Amino acid sequence: MHILVLGINHKTATLEIREKIAFAENHIRQAYDTLKKVHSVTQCIILSTCNRTEIYAVVEDLVEGKNILLSMLQEVKGINPTEIETNLYYYFNREAVSHLFQVTAGLDSMILGETQILGQVKNAYEKAIENGMVNKILHGLFQRTVSCAKKVQTETEINCNSLSISYTALDMIRKKLDHFEEMRVLVIGAGKMSRLTLQQLHSWGVKNIKVTSRTYQRAKKLAELFDAITIDFKNLKDLLTGVDLIVSSTGAPHLLIHKEEMATVMKERNQRPIFIVDIAVPRDIDPEVAVLDNVFLYDMDTLQEVINTNQKERKKEAAMARNMIIAETEQFQAWFKTLEVAPVIKALRHKTDLIRQEKTDSYIKNKLGQLNKKEKEAVDNLTKSIVNAILKEPILKMKNTSSQEEAKIFIDSLRFLFDLHKDIFNEEGSLEIIENKKQGPVIEKGEYWSENRPDYLGTRKSNTGSS
Repeated sequence: MHILVLGINHKTATLEIREKIAFAENHIRQAYDTLKKVHSVTQCIILSTCNRTEIYAVVEDLVEGKNILLSMLQEVKGINPTEIETNLYYYFNREAVSHLFQVTAGLDSMILGETQILGQVKNAYEKAIENGMVNKILHGLFQRTVSCAKKVQTETEINCNSLSISYTALDMIRKKLDHFEEMRVLVIGAGKMSRLTLQQLHSWGVKNIKVTSRTYQRAKKLAELFDAITIDFKNLKDLLTGVDLIVSSTGAPHLLIHKEEMATVMKERNQRPIFIVDIAVPRDIDPEVAVLDNVFLYDMDTLQEVINTNQKERKKEAAMARNMIIAETEQFQAWFKTLEVAPVIKALRHKTDLIRQEKTDSYIKNKLGQLNKKEKEAVDNLTKSIVNAILKEPILKMKNTSSQEEAKIFIDSLRFLFDLHKDIFNEEGSLEIIENKKQGPVIEKGEYWSENRPDYLGTRKSNTGSS
């Protein structure tokens, strides 16, 4: 098994390209349903935020797995992979693990060290579990990466004086105006980014704030926290003439405000200036509104340069965080390599025990004649002890070398010498004995590696119930 990452982010693609590949809720479900139909992609987690879309998958073959993910993108998002090939990046195995650790710790974010990504990674993980797309390998990886991100946040100052994209945009506007607290503000959306926006506006003393969202109750609940007014989303267009600042962050798959509509609004406003902050991906506001007189638009691309200049100090702490990630990556890799050893040992034990039982039963029947229960148990225990004594040394050596580079050589040799074919292993690395091409007994699976850790994410979910 291999770990594969296919992605696109703010470093490799413009906002226009990123929004084409962004996954809404329905796209994620469709993608998982598509991948369930192919056997070579056994596990998958899709992470889609305003700055990145990344697909983490466990695949049997890297080349085939990559092609399947690209085909899924074309089917679900209607994108020809050749059109975005230069914008995509791929990471395999160790590099894939290290990349996820860096992403979750905020080291790969537009704002270095930001903490919102940790919640987004946990949310993506939980959604994948609900869709039955996560088993032992990705459980282990994502539990470990969440733990590592928390460690980075508590043991470094990388997120000291935490910035957010909404803060960066609002602060730019505030510095241009003498009476920012008197602005009439419209916040579109009721998610976490909108909450951060309201929190910041409230701390600066802005009082005239309206909140709207497609889900009225969510908007109302959020507005009440900051003494803001809730407006029905149906009245959105009517609100534009009476506000000075719009901050939009929704999950809408299409534009909410078009250039033609904004041109009409500006005439009704007598060309009074309006500031618009669009931090949604895909965009909520038509980028063409920026060509209109007195319309000042700030979107994810225009904010990038300002953000870069605001985070130089954080880069010093990032070096310390990366050292933590290197250590955590090595620990995960050591665990990951043991996954292939354990089922091989189980298969070896099972096969030798089948042979022992067959030969013992045959010898008792043909040579020893009628034995009582106690005598049969004595013979059975004797043959068990002989087999265990023979297997003890090679099994110990297999376990001791499981995290070393030569482990694969030993595993493949053992499989070949004892005819332990790869098709006896299921997607979690647990043993499924195949006899005469029919599925036989399944060896009981062990616990997930980190369930008992104090930083475990919570009650494990599974598409098959508890395991």
